Amino acid sequence: MTPSECKATVLQALSQMRGDDLYRARHAFQGMTPAQMKEQHGLSGKTRAEILAGYEAWERKIDEAEAWVKSK
Repeated sequence: MTPSECKATVLQALSQMRGDDLYRARHAFQGMTPAQMKEQHGLSGKTRAEILAGYEAWERKIDEAEAWVKSK
């Protein structure tokens, strides 16, 4: 595998790791009040706001990893 092919494979893998969790959480929680966002979601042990923040942090990590790979 050439370096270019390796880079493309890593970028594809990172893209697949992104998933759709953030999109689904935003859709599920849209229109909720700040008070509702502070409530625990199901049996997760986390508030809706914490869940959303976690998915946003994951997206930022994927973005940073993609930028790093592209710079190489």
